[in-house]
Amino acid sequence: MGKLSAGVARTIINPPRGTNLCGYAGRIPGNIGVHDDLHAKALVLSDGKTKAAVVTLDLIGLIDEQVARIREEASARTGIPVGNMLIGTSHTHAGPANMDIRACGKSNPKYIEGLLGKIVDVIAEAAKGLRSARFGFGRAQSDIAINRRYRAPSGEVQIGENVGGIIDPEVGIWLFTDDLGKPLATIFNYACHAVTMGGDNRWVSGDWPGAAQRAIEAAVGGQAMYLQGCCGNINPRDRGGFEVVEENGRRMAEAVLGVLPTIRTTTDVTFDIASETIKLPLQPPISMEEAERTVKEMAESLKKKDQMSLGQKDINEAFHDWAQTIIARGGKGKASDPFEVQRFSINDAHIVGLPGEVFIEYALQIKKFQPNVFVAGYANGNVGYVPTAAAFKDGGYEVDLAYKLYGEQMLTPKAEKVILSAAGRLLK
Repeated sequence: MGKLSAGVARTIINPPRGTNLCGYAGRIPGNIGVHDDLHAKALVLSDGKTKAAVVTLDLIGLIDEQVARIREEASARTGIPVGNMLIGTSHTHAGPANMDIRACGKSNPKYIEGLLGKIVDVIAEAAKGLRSARFGFGRAQSDIAINRRYRAPSGEVQIGENVGGIIDPEVGIWLFTDDLGKPLATIFNYACHAVTMGGDNRWVSGDWPGAAQRAIEAAVGGQAMYLQGCCGNINPRDRGGFEVVEENGRRMAEAVLGVLPTIRTTTDVTFDIASETIKLPLQPPISMEEAERTVKEMAESLKKKDQMSLGQKDINEAFHDWAQTIIARGGKGKASDPFEVQRFSINDAHIVGLPGEVFIEYALQIKKFQPNVFVAGYANGNVGYVPTAAAFKDGGYEVDLAYKLYGEQMLTPKAEKVILSAAGRLLK
């Protein structure tokens, strides 16, 4: 056990005006300006022997190559081991297209190059500011979320409002203060898609997580940092424009602020950080015949794209590209995809990071393995949707469609057991 030191830093990562936003099909290309700033925030920690970092980003997600580059370059500059960095994204749908998801906006390579450099810089800046600190954790409750998968009268599972459907009301809180008890960083974790606003919004925004962070910082100072939870099947209960964004953020901030005074902190800490990169099994790609048929059908439909809605045009173009990619690979697919499960522990508090749009049931199950566990989705990457095995029987967007936007092949139901087994091993 050692004495805790912590350093914080932040930087604005707004995209240029006109850069495509990401998260929705059918959105008119190009943002029209910045409503509220997007941030990269870093918290660097040391116990006198080991350094570690938590990084939060107001972005839709990161791809594996981006995560690897950030970690490697930051490690070279700070001495923080590559595996000791937890990099989380809020999954805001009002942020830039920094990863190419079909139908959801093309990325701007020049912006991405500068973005990755800024993230590395902010980690290095935080590492230079290490000072004596204290750590404690707590938990609050919030009801801003609702399960979004419901069975329509037709029998199909659709995205909407599943009143009474499963959510995780817990808000996990990690608090870091100076020696006098003044907050340096407040990390909070909750599962709820950052989609208060719909695809008609073209303003850059952190959505409700951004509003919540601003409210926490205004109330107690320091740096508020949000780690998105396993919200693959979870949306905000209330949706609308910026007034609703602020209301959702205010309610979340009040939940966090109500608990902060009760959190007991210590300067004596032990770090224990581990990860395991597992292989998630994939279904085989569609046959060459089916891929060729899909290309032909989509090409034929797109001859009438002027008569389509923008959303339908984007989806048809996405399916066309998806099938063409399979053809270009000769119908050959992968057997599995890599998936990093990370455990980041301070004393008897744990964060498990999972790199994707993971369903809430995963978090609820992982929390049963040990006390004081919080689970972050979209951590250290974003592989796309990760449904439960049971959800495959029901189908729906997250099972049947979204993988065609993220890649070429869908996971198999066996992925759930593989992920939970790895999380269980790391939390033993």
